[in-house]
Amino acid sequence: MARLKILVTGASGFIGSKLVTKLSLSGHDVMGLTRSSNENFLNKNIQWLSTDLSLPSTYKEEIKNFKPNVVIHLSWQDIPDFSLEKSRLNLNQSMDFLSFILEMDSCKKILVSGSCLEYSNLNGVCEESDKSTPNSDFTWAKLSLYSWLAIKCHKNAVSLGWMRIFYVYGPGQRAESLIPTILSSLKNNRLPPLNNPNNANDYVYIDDVVNSFCLSAEREISSGIFNIGTGCSTSALDLFKYAEKLVLESDLLSQQLEKIINKDESNVNFWADISKTKRELGWTPKTTVNLGINKTWLDFSKNE
Repeated sequence: MARLKILVTGASGFIGSKLVTKLSLSGHDVMGLTRSSNENFLNKNIQWLSTDLSLPSTYKEEIKNFKPNVVIHLSWQDIPDFSLEKSRLNLNQSMDFLSFILEMDSCKKILVSGSCLEYSNLNGVCEESDKSTPNSDFTWAKLSLYSWLAIKCHKNAVSLGWMRIFYVYGPGQRAESLIPTILSSLKNNRLPPLNNPNNANDYVYIDDVVNSFCLSAEREISSGIFNIGTGCSTSALDLFKYAEKLVLESDLLSQQLEKIINKDESNVNFWADISKTKRELGWTPKTTVNLGINKTWLDFSKNE
């Protein structure tokens, strides 16, 4: 395997922090871009650049000197603020940054974190070939970035992998996210604030997501969209049932929850078709939801 020079934006985030570590351990030269000035937690084997993507002067010279072969763009500022203001900000920052990257002869591949929310269909299987229509400011920004970048990468003979990540979870996730909220509630022996317990989504474990990016960076890929999920959906209620058995060795709260919810309330149940990703990347998710919740709980209880 060739040693690559890989640049990662959003490198201190939930996905980025684990990705840069794995890439470095695989023998690649890695530069991580981060808005954080706290270097205490940063991996010393990685070249870190504290930067603001809205200020090109904070990154241009250093990246030119690094000469990346692969750029992985994970940065999307101020999530979970999906307002028009933030969506426009992130779109403009991404276009300016990637325009600069495309001017560099060294870069032959760009990988970007897309989102399953780009799919218009909230029920059934989601295929990369599905037509997507923006239904929010966030999806408008993501789809606009993909449309523009696909044209630019084709013109510059740069491979583009648009990685549509489904519901990623695991150690290090924001405390306000679904699974950490469930675990926190169970630790206090109470019901979690679930708005739609019957809604079902495709939950994919963080290590599997990281592996998909590593394989995409290291292998020759055809440009296009790649779904990163498990190929099946799980309801929030079923997540809670399993977590309760794990944390409390009981199902009493699950029984309470089932009594108070409206079983006809759900209007969301979608999952990824991952056949293309398996075929072209040689990737398959290795962590079941039950195993992923186990791993997340071990980390959660250790850090509480």
